[in-house]
Amino acid sequence: MSNFDTTNNEFDIDLLGFFDPTNQTAKRKKFDTMLAEEIIKAKNTISYVSLLLVEIDYFKNYLDTYGHQAGANCLQQVAFSLESSFKRAGDLVTRWGDSQFICLLTDTDFIGAEKMGERLRKAIMELNIPHVDSPVAKIVTVSIGSVSTILTDDTSCDELIAKVEQALSYAIEMGRNQFINWEK
Repeated sequence: MSNFDTTNNEFDIDLLGFFDPTNQTAKRKKFDTMLAEEIIKAKNTISYVSLLLVEIDYFKNYLDTYGHQAGANCLQQVAFSLESSFKRAGDLVTRWGDSQFICLLTDTDFIGAEKMGERLRKAIMELNIPHVDSPVAKIVTVSIGSVSTILTDDTSCDELIAKVEQALSYAIEMGRNQFINWEK
């Protein structure tokens, strides 16, 4: 979503601090702004939104085994794979935590989120990034939690985020390298 050269000082596209130059994904500030805008738009239309919370499985083990530079490279590859999976202008991938990304999918219902979640999970596996210290697989995998809902003017950003975090926790509890989707 953000294809800009961070070394070009002549034109700084990141005037508001919306993009992370390390992995070229949006920062939390951009996510918060876009989600709030979608909720405002929902006052006039009936529209679905889905959030997908993606966590690299056993990322601490990865760092311990391969080091922080390899960890940064892994994050960049995962971020690029996630970004490449989204084609619509209203969708957004944001760095969420140390080993997490959150994806905002506008006009996407439960079924669409499920298809995208599985596509993302498989795309990360297809990167074939070695991870010898993962109990799940010998390559990098991700767990994904998702929530899908029809937006209304009383939809709470905090409630949606809490639900997607619960879905991710459940995917982790169920053994990782899987996708769990909840409809709110």
